[in-house]
Amino acid sequence: MLLVLIAVVLIVDSLVRATSTLPATLIGAIVGTALIITIALFAWRPPLAAAALIGVMVIAAVFGVSTEYLIGMALVVGLVSATCSPPLTALYALTVTAWAIAEAVRPTRVIEPGGVFIILILGLVSFFIGLSIRQQYSRWLQLSQQVEENERELADQLRRERDLIADELHDIVAHEITIVALHAAVLERTQDADTRHLSQTAIREAAVQALTDIRRVLGMVRGEENLTPERLPSPDTLDATIGAVVKELEMAGIAVSVEMPDEVRLPNASLLALIRVIRESSTNVLKHATGARHVRIALTVQHGWVHLEFSDDSPAASTAGLPSSGYGIMRLRERFRVFGGTFDAARRRQGWVVSASLPLAA
Repeated sequence: MLLVLIAVVLIVDSLVRATSTLPATLIGAIVGTALIITIALFAWRPPLAAAALIGVMVIAAVFGVSTEYLIGMALVVGLVSATCSPPLTALYALTVTAWAIAEAVRPTRVIEPGGVFIILILGLVSFFIGLSIRQQYSRWLQLSQQVEENERELADQLRRERDLIADELHDIVAHEITIVALHAAVLERTQDADTRHLSQTAIREAAVQALTDIRRVLGMVRGEENLTPERLPSPDTLDATIGAVVKELEMAGIAVSVEMPDEVRLPNASLLALIRVIRESSTNVLKHATGARHVRIALTVQHGWVHLEFSDDSPAASTAGLPSSGYGIMRLRERFRVFGGTFDAARRRQGWVVSASLPLAA
């Protein structure tokens, strides 16, 4: 729009000069044209355009030419105030004022003192209009940045909530459904009444627990529970989790030894991380370590850190044939990194060993 306006003004100015009968000088035509063309620089470099206009106006004031452009330069004060810094705007306004005063006191003046006053009033009105536009533009930029920040925060929050829901669903599917699948396979292979009764009981308990956990996750999705790591409800205490894991493994014919202190105080989020390690490790033993005969769970507290080791004596390449995504191990490694701890899961000579450590003040 600015370039179109400048082109129109330049064409009209050229036509007026070509048809005017008033005397005109070459330097006056050059300075007048330079003033018009220089305004076009505001489309790319407003400070450079303002500085160039100041220089051309000084030349016009010194030679006393292009006085007819004085009103236009006064109106451009608004454009300068809207696009340039306050010091440059002040320098431009002073230059226009000095040019107007110089024309008023010149012996061959063409502008009366009253005209100078009108020019200054026009410049002042233009200045406040430009200042208002600048303030509105700055406000718009602030609001745009705020909207972008809010969108980023919302995206991060949604991502965290999706991760938490995915973690909960993974625990349900990987743990409870694994138990159901394994004991369903037992029912197909055995006719022993006691074994079938134990498997049926395990399937029923796992299914009930899965339904309970799914209802809890649905409550999170509906907003009935606060979905944050600090307030994420844990289905069990550490003792209850270890007790449930021991029962499940022993029902699968795996002996379990547990070593843990009498009391471990941890924030709820850190405690939940340890519970997830125990549940994920027991699930992996049932899914991928069918040859295991013994599992050791050791929890120790040393020098302000809590250490958990979950190991089995499974031989290599002996699995239950259930699919694995690796999601649980990946998420546990990410969670412990966030809490400032360490996590490792690897096959050793004696079997699989899962090691996890967290600072007590996590």
